[in-house]
Amino acid sequence: MSDTEELPFLDPAPQKPVVNVKKMENLKKKKEKKEKQKQKLTEKRKRTEKTDVKNPVLLRQCLGPGCVYPTRPGSKYCSDDCGMKLAADRIYEILPQRIQQWQKSPCIAEEHGKKMLERIHREQQDAHSRLKDMESHFHELEAIIQRGKQQAVCKDEETNQSSKNSLNLQIFCVSCGQSVSMHVAMRHMERCFAKYECKSSFGSMYPTCIEGATRLFCDVYDPKSKKYCKRLQVLCPEHSRDNKVSDDEVCGCPLVHNVFEVTGNFCCLPKRLCNLHYCWEKLRRAEVDLERIRALHKLEELVEQEHKVRTAMRNRAGLLGLMLHQTIQHDPLTTDLRSRLDS
Repeated sequence: MSDTEELPFLDPAPQKPVVNVKKMENLKKKKEKKEKQKQKLTEKRKRTEKTDVKNPVLLRQCLGPGCVYPTRPGSKYCSDDCGMKLAADRIYEILPQRIQQWQKSPCIAEEHGKKMLERIHREQQDAHSRLKDMESHFHELEAIIQRGKQQAVCKDEETNQSSKNSLNLQIFCVSCGQSVSMHVAMRHMERCFAKYECKSSFGSMYPTCIEGATRLFCDVYDPKSKKYCKRLQVLCPEHSRDNKVSDDEVCGCPLVHNVFEVTGNFCCLPKRLCNLHYCWEKLRRAEVDLERIRALHKLEELVEQEHKVRTAMRNRAGLLGLMLHQTIQHDPLTTDLRSRLDS
């Protein structure tokens, strides 16, 4: 025989369920006690309400000014008019004192709010001037594009030779990763990016309504998603396609010296053969449109900030704030209640 058979009281296995059963029984007893207490409380409430309704002598008197009638069950007043009269009397008694206390001690939050409003107004003026500058840039760019289209087409042998020599060089596409010749790299990357861009959608439930703004968002309605396209109208590959380029069309890109110095000359190569300035009109227009959108977003943020500051200043000295909050001035000689660190 094993040790467990000889001494069965040493086996710890039968002791575990006994402990669990005791815990479960204690938990059940506690739950039953709580439920009984809740039932007793609810029964007491029902009895008191019934007795109050049956015996009007036990009801309390209404707290309204000059009212003698008993209260309604579960209320301090006999009607809503009595409650409104008492609230009005309290306001007439307490509010004038609170207004005098408010006017005696200067409010630092009001000073900060005024400074914030001045800063917001300055930033709004800067944003408006920035938006006007971008609108003038928009019209200047359109004039430059029209001037470049009026240039005569010329074909140089040097440019053709350089384009032929660049055919041997290879470069990897940023979007798909394929190796492409330098001669066709810009065109391939632009088309490849447009393919991947069409797969993602940027939409909104409402069209954009901006006064005085032209050619910003695409705003083409999609009946499947029931949304308006929110890409830039110039760069939207899904709803705007590039026009076909004719053989006689000029590139017309303004030439630049040392990256930033404008020479006043234009690229007179045919648009089909020019690989250096591929889609320059689209990119320049998109750059100007992005700057305009940033200025509009900045104006919108400033308007929201101004609204928040003004609502805070309005609610600070309101009726509810004066009735609920009070600043106690222990020393009547000091008018400024700020500490030395804050001042």
